[in-house]
Amino acid sequence: MLPNGSTIQVIENQELWAPDVFLVNDTYYAYYAVSRIGLQTSDIGLATSDTLEAGTWTDQGSLGLPKSSSYNLIDPNLFRESPSAPFFMSFGSAWHGIYQTQLSSPPVSESDAMGNSIDNIVYNSTQPVNGSGPAIVEGSFQFWWPQGETKYYYLFFSSGACCNLPDSLAAPGDEYKVMVCRATSPSGSFSDQDGKSCLNGNGGTLVLGSHGDNVYAPGGQGVIVDEDTGRIALYYHYVNPQIGYEFNDFQFGFNYLDLSSGWPVVVT
Repeated sequence: MLPNGSTIQVIENQELWAPDVFLVNDTYYAYYAVSRIGLQTSDIGLATSDTLEAGTWTDQGSLGLPKSSSYNLIDPNLFRESPSAPFFMSFGSAWHGIYQTQLSSPPVSESDAMGNSIDNIVYNSTQPVNGSGPAIVEGSFQFWWPQGETKYYYLFFSSGACCNLPDSLAAPGDEYKVMVCRATSPSGSFSDQDGKSCLNGNGGTLVLGSHGDNVYAPGGQGVIVDEDTGRIALYYHYVNPQIGYEFNDFQFGFNYLDLSSGWPVVVT
């Protein structure tokens, strides 16, 4: 997408991560993170294209969100319920979890509509068995779906240790997994299936975790409606231990979801 890298410079040997692509009118907006492992002075950038094709992307530079010791500007996700609705962006990793702000229209900068507020919406203070700090929550993805007359706004996110090699695996259950919370407003407050707050009650309902011999630490997820079947699909990356734990070994998977109960359940 950006063969020459980003115009944003946060650190030497930086990396570009976690692109999130959204079509607005006739333009594709791709938000991406500029960072390195363990860095908190990351930034979120924007590139645009009319076609999605390689060679057509224009780097627009930084989105201009302020940096803070409370959060990390990575894993951006743009959400808009309908063409006339406002744009929301959720982002964040580790430190104090996932944050959300409202963007301008078109979505090229922070909006003045919320008074430039950036709000913490998900945090987990649980201490992993082998961890040195609170459980990591990151990689948020918003999706809305009606249940009768009620609109539910689901916030999917990844929780736990991502990307560890065999000599440093997390304790069983502390590895990456896909979680969800929901609200009746796109800005929360979000709670889990047991009614626990996902901001100050360590809430989060498991959607998909490690299982069997070939699926370990699924995460980095998104949700999409399959236009051919009308079904909702969860997609994600995962490790197949039989293949390897390196980034280049990661596998892509998807499962359909059933939301008839009001909560996403993985089905065959």
